[in-house]
Amino acid sequence: MAVIHELQPHMADLIAAGEVVERPASVCKELVENAIDAGATAITVELEHGGITYLRITDNGCGMSAEDAPIAFRRHATSKIRTEQDLECIGTLGFRGEALAAISAVSRVDLMTKQTGALEGLHLHLEAGKITENAPAGCPEGTTFIIRDLFYNTPARMKFLKKDFTEANYVIAVVEHAAESHPEIAFRVIKDGKNVFRTSGGKLKNAVFHVFGRELAGNLIEVPALESEGYRVWGYISKPHAARKNRTYQHFFVNGRFIKSKLMQAALEEAYKNSIITGKYPYCCLCLTLPLTEVDVNVHPAKTEVKFAFEKRVFHAIYAACRAVLAQEDNIPELHGKQAAAPKHETVSEASQPAPAAPPAPARPPRTVSIPKPDELEPLPPLRGRVTAAPRSDVLTLRHPAPVYRIDEETPALRPLPRKNIRPFIEVDAEDEAVLEEQTLKPEAVLEQPERQNAQEIFEDTPQEVIAFPEALSDAEPESEPEAPVPMVELPSVRVIGSCFDTYLIAEDADGLLLIDKHAAHERILFNRLRTQADIPTQVLLAPLVVDLSREELAAVTEGLDRIRALGFEMELFGDRSVIVREAPAYLDVGDLPATISEMAEKLANRRAPLPDRFDDLIHTVSCKAAIKAGSRTSAMESQQLVEQVLSDPEVNCCPHGRPVTVRLTKYEIDKLFKRVNQ
Repeated sequence: MAVIHELQPHMADLIAAGEVVERPASVCKELVENAIDAGATAITVELEHGGITYLRITDNGCGMSAEDAPIAFRRHATSKIRTEQDLECIGTLGFRGEALAAISAVSRVDLMTKQTGALEGLHLHLEAGKITENAPAGCPEGTTFIIRDLFYNTPARMKFLKKDFTEANYVIAVVEHAAESHPEIAFRVIKDGKNVFRTSGGKLKNAVFHVFGRELAGNLIEVPALESEGYRVWGYISKPHAARKNRTYQHFFVNGRFIKSKLMQAALEEAYKNSIITGKYPYCCLCLTLPLTEVDVNVHPAKTEVKFAFEKRVFHAIYAACRAVLAQEDNIPELHGKQAAAPKHETVSEASQPAPAAPPAPARPPRTVSIPKPDELEPLPPLRGRVTAAPRSDVLTLRHPAPVYRIDEETPALRPLPRKNIRPFIEVDAEDEAVLEEQTLKPEAVLEQPERQNAQEIFEDTPQEVIAFPEALSDAEPESEPEAPVPMVELPSVRVIGSCFDTYLIAEDADGLLLIDKHAAHERILFNRLRTQADIPTQVLLAPLVVDLSREELAAVTEGLDRIRALGFEMELFGDRSVIVREAPAYLDVGDLPATISEMAEKLANRRAPLPDRFDDLIHTVSCKAAIKAGSRTSAMESQQLVEQVLSDPEVNCCPHGRPVTVRLTKYEIDKLFKRVNQ
């Protein structure tokens, strides 16, 4: 029978090291967290050979005294907790007091530390957990740890380490997480003598940019701080169309600590439901603060997992913050054209290069034309010229059926003209032209647009309108009409200019070109309508339709029959393996009914999916079958209405399966393709 005996302290330290220290990144994490707790504003990490042979962490924190430094390497020696009550509200990153003991047990450690205002510092050297040197030293304020030859005395652990490149990436990831959780601190990583990561200390967006890189950071949406019941959420989340194939870049932080949480992950992905492609995942940098008494951080050796006292509150806080931001995001991806390489022997003089163009302006709201009152306009002198028709080649084509106005010389207000009086071309004498140039309508009196210099710019900026004059304007008396304010006229902000492949609509707005997938757009519009519309119009089938199903599908349809009827179907069981459909939604083609019913039954029979997801899948199916098919022709009016509906509804940003509805090619990118702007 085995005899029970107490382990030697060094053996116990080696076992503890196996729990705390898995690789160089584990050492870096513990020491960086200690530096943050010490109040450092700048932290530098240097490593060689992946941190296995050399790892140095330097900070400018408060430092340690000559008396406290040796004690810090004892097991469970800490300055962060004293009583049992302190364990219930831990606000520091470290608290157990076992990190330094575990690290020193499996490596060679040099410590140099100096307190703020002290005359001299301290140098300690440890091997296998034992202090072999303790002497005063000259060093800067703060603390520096040098870890050499990790696992030199436990070779069995060495075989579990990866290549130097991989281990170095783990170390860098630790520093990146620390930079996100504490963006006010300046971090720096030096790998084999080269700077590989650096932040200057400041706002969270700067740290996120350095961690995620230019491409990923360019598709992030800011989540403004949202607080409810003591729970505060803020950070950045990705646009739905920029989803990734894995969850690698889902970074969550609780009270300044990087954690892995399936609860927060589920809340994030629930906010993207019906907005993201199946099988892809959003990325984020989300921070949550909550009362210290409502989270337990002492449930994992590496402190990367926590336990929440009220999981529903955490879920709702994350979900509500992300959903609110996604509801306001247009989710229109922008196309960036690649620049063709310039010929090697071709030179362009600086004088011939166009001036740098400003980045594209943000999308502007639809413009409105303000019709002024008569007393707000300066009177115009009568015209002595004649109005003639222009040659056919010069006829101005109206881009939209817009109202046409005339100017009354005595009561200079804008009033609608009959269509038969439109004249697209005006000839005037030189004198009249000079008078018009001097006393033209003031732009601020016509358009609510600032910084306009003359009327010509106004007319060029609003080509939807034509200002015309009747033939005998100088001879005929104006019609007497009561003076009354005319309502605002809203001009279209987007114009359909064509389609390609009978699948994508091409539209133009103030910022560039829009490519719109008409099937995806119509599918999303129908999907949103089906989820909210209580009374769905139906059509009675002249010949009832019988659809055969499997027994599992028939059982699922029977169970979900009420939900199917709510979508506009009237059906009932017909025999042992069939259903008979007597009514269907009016917007669903009768020829699509058999496939629609079969697909709905198949999705209801999928027991692995939660019940709400299965009901959403029903709406997916119906809206997909009822939507405009890719390859089908649509009239100009239908196209214009569809585009305006897409851009006016922020929820129509992707189809129910997550595919984007709209892609934008900005004017700036088009100008770059045609070399109209500098790179």
